[in-house]
Amino acid sequence: MLDPDISTAEALRHLSVRAGTDPLALDRRRFLQLVGLGLGAGMVAGPGTSLLDAALPGHDPAAWAAGPVGANDGILVVIGMYGGNDGLNTVVPINDGLYYDQHGALAVPAGETLTLDANSGLHPELTELKTFWDVGQLAIVEGVGHGQQNFSHFASMAKWMSGRPVGLTSSGWLGRWTDGYLGGGQDLFAAAEIGNSVPLHMIGERSIATTVPTSQPEFGVPRNGREGADLAMFRAVREMAGNTPTASWARRVGGAQIDMLDVATALNPIIPEDGRLSDVGIVAKLQVTARLINANLGLRVLTAGFGDFDSHAGQPGQHRARLRELNTALREFYRNLDPRWAGRVTVMTFSEFGRTSFANDGQGTDHGSSGPQFVIGPAVNGGFHGQRPSLAGLERWERMATHVDLRDYYASIIDGWLGGGAGDVLGGGVEDLGLFAGGPNPAVTFPPTSVRSDFVGMPPERLYDSRTGNGGRSTRIGPGETVRVRVAGVGSVPAEGVSAVAVNLTSIRPGTDTYLTAFPSGQSRPGSSTLNPRASAVVPNATIVGVGSDGAVEIYNDRSDVHLTADVMGYFQTGNASARTSSGRMLALTPSRILDTREGIGAPRSQAAGGTAISLRVLGRGGVPDSGVDSVVVNLLSIRPTQDGWVTAWPTGSPEPETASLSYRAGRVIPNLTVCKVGPDGTIQVRPSHGTVHLVADVVGCFTETGARLAPVNPARLLDTRTGVGASAARVGARQEIVLRVTGNGIPATASAVALNVSAVRPSEQTYLTVYPDGETRPTASSLNPDPGAVSANLVIAKVGAGGRIRIYNERGDVHLLADLTAYFV
Repeated sequence: MLDPDISTAEALRHLSVRAGTDPLALDRRRFLQLVGLGLGAGMVAGPGTSLLDAALPGHDPAAWAAGPVGANDGILVVIGMYGGNDGLNTVVPINDGLYYDQHGALAVPAGETLTLDANSGLHPELTELKTFWDVGQLAIVEGVGHGQQNFSHFASMAKWMSGRPVGLTSSGWLGRWTDGYLGGGQDLFAAAEIGNSVPLHMIGERSIATTVPTSQPEFGVPRNGREGADLAMFRAVREMAGNTPTASWARRVGGAQIDMLDVATALNPIIPEDGRLSDVGIVAKLQVTARLINANLGLRVLTAGFGDFDSHAGQPGQHRARLRELNTALREFYRNLDPRWAGRVTVMTFSEFGRTSFANDGQGTDHGSSGPQFVIGPAVNGGFHGQRPSLAGLERWERMATHVDLRDYYASIIDGWLGGGAGDVLGGGVEDLGLFAGGPNPAVTFPPTSVRSDFVGMPPERLYDSRTGNGGRSTRIGPGETVRVRVAGVGSVPAEGVSAVAVNLTSIRPGTDTYLTAFPSGQSRPGSSTLNPRASAVVPNATIVGVGSDGAVEIYNDRSDVHLTADVMGYFQTGNASARTSSGRMLALTPSRILDTREGIGAPRSQAAGGTAISLRVLGRGGVPDSGVDSVVVNLLSIRPTQDGWVTAWPTGSPEPETASLSYRAGRVIPNLTVCKVGPDGTIQVRPSHGTVHLVADVVGCFTETGARLAPVNPARLLDTRTGVGASAARVGARQEIVLRVTGNGIPATASAVALNVSAVRPSEQTYLTVYPDGETRPTASSLNPDPGAVSANLVIAKVGAGGRIRIYNERGDVHLLADLTAYFV
């Protein structure tokens, strides 16, 4: 008989089974180990294709898995918060005096919480959940429990895992759902537990989930000094498979191992040598979970658990640490998840019980009854569901009421997201809580909003220079080559919490025309361009690019060889804004001219001289507020300089950096967007390096204490007039405009601005383009100044206009236009 005071860990052990020895399962388990650890950073399969198809020539998907995931199938990620989470300190009743009386010193002060509504706040560690809440992608289901009076870890876990109304069973709710999904089959990629054993909720009556560990595979992956021993073992296994009877267990095991070693051989080139997972267990588990989803093997349900939440003593530090881990794990999950899966994934939580409303004498709480649970995703019907239990009339050892049966919670997930079957899985009498506003949506192709972040401006710093070895190499980037540029922890950029960077990329004298693409490390390379270098020329372009989970960005060069520099102008950081030295949110503006040396706007009416800085006032001009501004976003334009050179922009009062904000060529008109921190007197410095040149600056936005936060995306093409994407398949004529819708398909209607890389493809004559919000008068400003016959690009921060649309105006000749989205602000 089990001890009624059995620990969380022992309860889990009794309710789980170790990975089995079924030889047929070895195929699945071994392959998932490889995929889970190596492929998220090197290879991604989008919806409709499987990683197996890409990795293994001649692969027959029917022999391995049910995948790829169907076009209308949802994927469920389940997070177990084992030990009993204190729901009152997670979703805090900030106006309930009884909570503060009963929880005493353990209670979270109302002023420290993240506000949900007038009566509720989230624990301050749960910043990711708060962001989902703000955009309606978080459902909080209150008062969930099993309604029984046995609150031992074992009994409560068994109730939650089995999902049966009465008694104990040998199967779990997700396992039984998998039975139905597979229709009696077993050897399919349908469900996986990230860990070393399978918990009861993942065990069916005819099927069992696959386990995927987070430790890197030892055999089949090249390691120094091990190749000889591995080869000898490989030969022995192959011989065992070939020299034993067909029906024997040894033959089946040997064949399975050979398949796995062949898979390892095929996949070794794309397993990153420096690939690392977090040292925090649940964070590593969700990193692996995202990579498995990216691989599109057919997995519909993935689960991971962590703890211990059993806080009988020392709860303040323990509970805060667990919620911090949960918050980090969610952030890393969505940073690793490929954007194409955004509309296909829902995350849910469970914990076997809540905690008592009264604190005990050891700075802790004891086993309770009900508690709140979270459901996260773009299809979620955001807001509160269920009912918060009342604390009125409770004596010290009494427990709160249960208002939502856990089976109703599960039924809402099964019927609302997984496609139905709740009655068969859970028994009759279940109720749908209406947790979903819609089903899986493959059209949502951008990341969920948890990566939204604030801008921190800084004087420009050089991150990478292939000429000098800054950044790890001192050679030109070859054709078809991708370089990895470390961002997090370099210079003034923090090592943690950086979601994106604003960088100025400059290509230096390639042998022929080429293009470069910048994208987050660990994500698939998009079919778009960031910079379009010309043969023997120096060409700049700024970009806002997401940072991968390894703290890096990747830059691909298509053809020829080229030197490259990368200068960071600022970074976007998630987490608690109060922890930063400075931060800002985007105030998008209709473009406004604040400098034009041809007209005497912002500076004397004469060409700027090389080596002489212009002190340009930016506060209070062009829609920029008079105060409270951290940085400004301006489009700089050099007009027919007498010599080649560059322009540097930096905050007044700071040393001039050894970086370029714009590189110009004699006789040419060249633009480049820059983000510049504002000096204490409200001005910035703008200095050309050589010759004389007319300079123009159009302000398009600024970063203030209030405004919109950034959500970086893997670059996606919104407009291509060559192929009819976003507009008719025709060149844009002189004084014609394109009206482009930029919201939708995952970009919320509340987005105030978008970051676009706008390209002009071989205009018939010299022209300029102006990007501005639909519904407003076209301003006197330029966004891009392309040369005839060339391909030119420039980053544009575009304020979103009426109906989620912007306009792109062409002044002269005819031209093809492209626009690639890199981020939005909301």
